[in-house]
Amino acid sequence: MGDDRRPGPWEVVRDEDKGDFEVFRVRALHARSPQDGSVQAFHVAQAPDGVAVLALTDTDELVMVQQWRHPVQCVTLELPAGIVEEGEAPGDAAARELREETGYAGGEPVCIGSLIINPSWTTARLHVVVVRGVRRAGEKELDEGEDTRVCCVPLAAARRRVLSGEIDTAPSVAALALYDLWRADARDGA
Repeated sequence: MGDDRRPGPWEVVRDEDKGDFEVFRVRALHARSPQDGSVQAFHVAQAPDGVAVLALTDTDELVMVQQWRHPVQCVTLELPAGIVEEGEAPGDAAARELREETGYAGGEPVCIGSLIINPSWTTARLHVVVVRGVRRAGEKELDEGEDTRVCCVPLAAARRRVLSGEIDTAPSVAALALYDLWRADARDGA
């Protein structure tokens, strides 16, 4: 038998700035438990929201990016993704990131959902955006320090690559899963 009690909000009694680390800011929230009144510290990374772009060609191929990722010291196969700039709409960020990382552009971006990246330590959300009818529109406009290879992967093959572990970055896997649910819902509602 499960616990029927729903967790309640914790009162923040102190909020400390711990530092700015370029891509995120760290705060320590000291909050009081509604259960026993104890005060606990929780470290929070405040980071900008991001986008993951499901860029589909007219033949249902996903435009993906291979790149070296320094934190994990390996090449990953990912959806184009990046940060939503302050004041920028997720769809606009998706179109910009797609163009910068791949040189591709397409139809009107459609935001199909928004996911909390990891609520245990960050405030950032990942907006999942679909762009259909993409095609090569120019050269990549990579940031300094980026080195990528663009590849087109049939959608069915991308699913198999997730299952085999070749596509294993959480934003890409979550975006692909959300896309499948979104498409199934559209089919069921039709």
